[in-house]
Amino acid sequence: MSSITDYIRWYAEFSFYEKPFNEVDNIVLSTLTYYHFELKDAGRPMAVKRAVTNSISSDAFLSAVCASRRFGSLMISDVSEIFSRDTGVQFAAMKFHLYDNVYYIAFRGTDNSLVGWKEDFVMSYKITEAQNSAVRYLEKVIEEEKDYIVGGHSKGGNLAVYGACHIGAQKLSRIQHIYNNDGPGLCPEVSDVTLIDKIRDRTTVILPQYCIFGKIFAHDIPDTRIVTSSYEGINEHDLVSWGVDHGQMEIASGFDPGSEWINEVAKKWIADVSPAEREALVNSVFATAEARGAQTYTDAMKLDVDGVEDLIKNVVESDSLKAVAKIPEKALFGDFIERMKTGKLARFINANQLIEGIVFTVLGLLMAIFTEYAFHVIITILLGGVVAFQLGYTIKKLYESRWNFVRERTRVYIFVVIATLFTIILVKQEAMFIVGSGMAGGWLLVVAYKSFLKFRQSKTRDFAYWKNVVKSILYTGCGIYIILAPSQTLKWFMLVLGGLMAIDGVSAIIYTVIEANEKYAVRYHSLKDKVKKDKSKHKTIKKQ
Repeated sequence: MSSITDYIRWYAEFSFYEKPFNEVDNIVLSTLTYYHFELKDAGRPMAVKRAVTNSISSDAFLSAVCASRRFGSLMISDVSEIFSRDTGVQFAAMKFHLYDNVYYIAFRGTDNSLVGWKEDFVMSYKITEAQNSAVRYLEKVIEEEKDYIVGGHSKGGNLAVYGACHIGAQKLSRIQHIYNNDGPGLCPEVSDVTLIDKIRDRTTVILPQYCIFGKIFAHDIPDTRIVTSSYEGINEHDLVSWGVDHGQMEIASGFDPGSEWINEVAKKWIADVSPAEREALVNSVFATAEARGAQTYTDAMKLDVDGVEDLIKNVVESDSLKAVAKIPEKALFGDFIERMKTGKLARFINANQLIEGIVFTVLGLLMAIFTEYAFHVIITILLGGVVAFQLGYTIKKLYESRWNFVRERTRVYIFVVIATLFTIILVKQEAMFIVGSGMAGGWLLVVAYKSFLKFRQSKTRDFAYWKNVVKSILYTGCGIYIILAPSQTLKWFMLVLGGLMAIDGVSAIIYTVIEANEKYAVRYHSLKDKVKKDKSKHKTIKKQ
């Protein structure tokens, strides 16, 4: 496979008059945006090889560019770089003079700065300062009676598309073509995606086989090409790895199945997480790195144990845990959980809160009576249910793909891993206890947390209030204990927990019956209103 560096050497002596601009030139110029240029003489245009400030000797790509007539002698102008931690912007753009009155405007993608990486995620919930800068840049540099090609890589591709969509009609008429090289599209919740119609027929999207970034908020662009890469996995995002064949990009047969599965999960996750939830999650994650003095992506990846603890703490405190949890949920179960939440079964359960009390009562009695076996049986059924569902879901996806194991290999691997872990847990009693106690403890802590939220939000100290106070305290203690306790204490602990759950279930049944009975419900709610009024009067008298 040949590379863009090979292409530069092949076309070294040809000017753009002799060999017209093509898609590979677009890739070369988009790559050049990641280098730094300094224009002298009041910013007048300079040749690329004279304006670049990076070291040439240790960089094969840049060395080939500067040694070539086609690119090294290319005139560069209007270099704009904006970087601010205060406003959270990382932006760069430049203009290359191709021939006559035709120019290529290139936008830089994300560099190694933490500011740049954060701005990528910010695009998912609001318009960024880089996007606004792209519009201002195009409005400023596009001149009458001159023609332009606009492009960029990754975030730079997004800026090219966003800028072209938002400039005035007169300026847009001067743009001949737009290249989005593996860059995300416009977020539909924050941008008017109908603006894509203005540029759809003059836009080319180029994506690697293992494509992640270019599939985010992707638009239906007819001229979309999938190209080969000499790298693997997520590293295929790097432009210098993309394949070239006889002066054109080397076209691939299709997307990598692994990346398609990731895109499917990401798409479903984004659909389920609101812009506000995305913002809270992004801020909590980057706050950890920023607080520890990280200024680059490389710094942020060097988190120690304390850093991981800080990250978890920030995610929990920002209430982003639910958003994070949806990632493995989508990976394992697809839309099944969402259908369960919104389907007939969910409506039936929501309409009959009595079921919660019955379930707690039955589980509690089973645990209290069969103290020695109940725990193992319940955990086995739960884990077995996960394995059975994943098996059925995997078979369904294989059937839909006409048993294409290559395409669905990631899903098959997940099932094999889950089934293997389940088998190990069944065979090893110690593993059963560790996994089971973790699941049970986590579930009890969730129940405790929900009860805590209910009594915190309650305005009246009624039966439900005190019930939730007691539940939050007892289930917190039980949850922590079952996670930390040795297996020898399991028998008597199951007896205590079973009794507690049975009492909780019976009280829930009684409360539901009271709520359902019109006579008792009216009396109960009138008593709540009386308590509220008495408390309000007491506060008024106290203020006076």
